[in-house]
Amino acid sequence: MRTPRPLPWIVLLAAVACATVPAGRASATEPAYPRLGIYGKVHGDGAPFFHAPTDSTLDTTVLDEYARYDQLVLDIDPLSPYRPDILAQLRARHPGLRVLGYVTGDDIWFANSADSLNHFPTVYRRTVRDLGGFLYNRIDGTEFAHCNVNLALRDGNGRYVVAEAVADLFASQLATGLWDGLFLDEYCHDPTWRQDPTHQFDWARAGYSSYAEFLAAWEAGTDTLASRLRRDAGPGVRLVGNCGDSAEHGAFNGWMRENFPFQRGGTWFDNMLVDPLGYLADDRDFVQPSSNYLFSALVGVDGDEYTANNTRVVRFGLGSAALGDGYGVFGPHSADIADGLYYQWWYDEYSVDLSSGQAMTDLAHTHWLGNPLAAPYQMIWVGTNPDACSNPGFETSVTSGWSFGVFSPASATLDRDTTTAGVGVASAHVNVAAPGVNGWDVNLTSAGSLTMVGGGRYAATFWAKASSPRVVPVVATLPAGGQLTSQNVTLGTTWRQYQVVLTPASSGTVLLEFFLGLQAGEVWFDDVHLQAGETSLWRRDFDNGVVLVNPGLAAMQVPLGGTYRHIVGVRDPAVNNGSSVTSATVPPSDALFLIGMPRDVTPPSNIIDAHIKP
Repeated sequence: MRTPRPLPWIVLLAAVACATVPAGRASATEPAYPRLGIYGKVHGDGAPFFHAPTDSTLDTTVLDEYARYDQLVLDIDPLSPYRPDILAQLRARHPGLRVLGYVTGDDIWFANSADSLNHFPTVYRRTVRDLGGFLYNRIDGTEFAHCNVNLALRDGNGRYVVAEAVADLFASQLATGLWDGLFLDEYCHDPTWRQDPTHQFDWARAGYSSYAEFLAAWEAGTDTLASRLRRDAGPGVRLVGNCGDSAEHGAFNGWMRENFPFQRGGTWFDNMLVDPLGYLADDRDFVQPSSNYLFSALVGVDGDEYTANNTRVVRFGLGSAALGDGYGVFGPHSADIADGLYYQWWYDEYSVDLSSGQAMTDLAHTHWLGNPLAAPYQMIWVGTNPDACSNPGFETSVTSGWSFGVFSPASATLDRDTTTAGVGVASAHVNVAAPGVNGWDVNLTSAGSLTMVGGGRYAATFWAKASSPRVVPVVATLPAGGQLTSQNVTLGTTWRQYQVVLTPASSGTVLLEFFLGLQAGEVWFDDVHLQAGETSLWRRDFDNGVVLVNPGLAAMQVPLGGTYRHIVGVRDPAVNNGSSVTSATVPPSDALFLIGMPRDVTPPSNIIDAHIKP
């Protein structure tokens, strides 16, 4: 979410504004990897592309730098009404480029340009004003800061008139044919977090008899905006949102996660793996093709962009984005060029000459990884720390070290199955004949316990499969009832090893518990452990290389299953040192991009000896 902006200068260039507008843009093919995005901002005076009123000439160097990316977010104004030639120049340099127009979904700043029929912020504000559609702060009676568009407003027929009008306004910009889609910033499906003791929604003035009614109408209004905009825009247009947890999956193509991986106080695991609403799940759940963003923010100030910490932040964000289908974005929190010319910042992993391994700075050597060979996966191994599970493998018993709970109306059985196993010769088999009303109505719980410390990281590591795909809560349960923390995992129908990281907010002694009560069907578990620390990292293999992502707190050393080369780096030559390796060490909260060998290299074998690097 950007910082507030001053009223922009108006640039009236009649010859440019009247230029011929194309009827529409065909969707280009999806780019190969890595996928690079810019969350950009264009000032009212045209900066950084030009500088009115003193100079309206386009800066070709800036155009070249922006055109190296795959997908741009740029302000509707001044580009759409006054300088559409900028968009044409960018696409001439990069024909596969997509450009999304930046708009705000539930906020419009004060704008009152004399050119009120063309200046987009003024048109937006007057549209809301004419409907009596502003939202107010009940504490002081002013417009609610950064959320003053009352999407909950209904007319006498129950229509969400502001949401419909805003959707129509946005769609009118898409109808120009200048944009490949829209990016809706400040578009909150749940706006409650915006309030504080000095800012409270005036729900009565908004037309509602209770706060609960207002919130329900707000959600309905945001949904109305999304569905109407998709209807008007058609199926080929990209729609991306930003504000809190992802939303509007039935109408939008994606969402942005800001300050990755810490959005809304979360962790990498929250932002990436939660199902639904995590980054990887969003790639599946949004309208296809998905367009999700991981935005990593500059640590420090302008001039710090190439410190070792920031090159790590870039790798971590871009590597995490490459685990899915989305775009890695890096820049200052504000997305304002006043805080750094981020379109000039270029990193070793962005562009690589595969022959020499040298990091490059041009568009021609981007997408050097090629396309993915398979989905991302965890390279997992069991740690050596104390374990809550005394009978992890069920080799001789399914009841020793475990308890099984079934509560009405659920019906389920537990037995030891010697016909299938993840490891060894036996597994624990749970058959849920009838589901209950709570997840814990059927549960498999360790008899052993583990002491967790608030803020620490703990890993439940296990093999599992199910008769049909299902979401299973993995829970750190308190013996007397309740839980310290939990995380959902989606099980597939074939044996696979999983590691679920649990991060409690407070301390306590816990049992490991699997909640199985909400879905009928069969589930198998094997080699189950609960230990302190993580012993996994994420990997994805591509045509021309591999990406390794370590979200843990300790460096991980893993075998690669073949010989790979480090990039010959410019920005971070200590990491990207050009060496050939058969195993790699990935520091904590970091990623590694390696150049691969020819495609006929034997795939990596299962992990059997990987360990945490001291």
